[in-house]
Amino acid sequence: MKYILRLLLCILFIPIFLLGCLKTFPVLEEPDPGEEGLVAFGLIVAKGGISNGIISGLEDSISTETKISSVTDPNRWISLNDPGKEMEGDGNYRFIWVQKLRLGNSEPNAPKYFTISRLPPKKPLILSSASYTYTTTHTYTTVNKYGNVQTHTSTVTHTSSVPIEYGPLEKEKFTFFNPGGLEIRFLGNFIAHPETPNLYYGGPYSGKYVLTDLHKYLNENPEQGKGLKNRFYGNEELSVKGAEIFFLKRFIKENRSRYWQDIAIKKLLILDPKTREAAIKAKIPIPNLSSEDPIKQN
Repeated sequence: MKYILRLLLCILFIPIFLLGCLKTFPVLEEPDPGEEGLVAFGLIVAKGGISNGIISGLEDSISTETKISSVTDPNRWISLNDPGKEMEGDGNYRFIWVQKLRLGNSEPNAPKYFTISRLPPKKPLILSSASYTYTTTHTYTTVNKYGNVQTHTSTVTHTSSVPIEYGPLEKEKFTFFNPGGLEIRFLGNFIAHPETPNLYYGGPYSGKYVLTDLHKYLNENPEQGKGLKNRFYGNEELSVKGAEIFFLKRFIKENRSRYWQDIAIKKLLILDPKTREAAIKAKIPIPNLSSEDPIKQN
């Protein structure tokens, strides 16, 4: 197994070494084998509103004010920056924010994902709010002892957290829970944005958000989303499958937990024929991809 994984990593990620060395690696804590799964998604937020179908001011959601909550009790929530907290009395489990590492200066707009482990069993959760930053500028004047007037400007950065609203069918679609051992469940890439045009277009939005699949928005607005396409899909197709393949490749490259890396590689080989063909051409023995096949620890 160790030989297989080493060769697969070489096939997939030789470009890493051409981009420069990574200084640190985010590592998810490894659970007891087979006892828990992991959930992940990409999320960007509209700071402004919608005009002619175009969403304005997209940026990464801020982890300190992005929250998930219990579906059965929305008052029970946790921010995705919180390292650990009890919820619904089922003991401690942790919500881990995994940020895309910068590979030198060659990828200044690399994607960020929320990756969540230590989820409670059989307890449905939902993304309940997203957030963004905005700045305000205050200008004032003073007069010194010589009678000279001086103008001063101060700029303050704020974080705004906006609740996400779901219809009955939408709530079911976006609900998630612990997927179980040996499983990484990628929910997708989403945009949180106003459902209707914002009357205060151009200013910070403070109403309620809805979620749209990022690939759906990019297919409808290809000229507006070239940067986002490269960032969240790379050369993969604009689809749920393409988003998951791209996430798995980055996750394998960035997260140095052997337990999760093994699971991600197995899932990638199932989803992506190109990667599987490359492994076959390199004469790498393909491991048993059954979900019942336990991950061998070394």
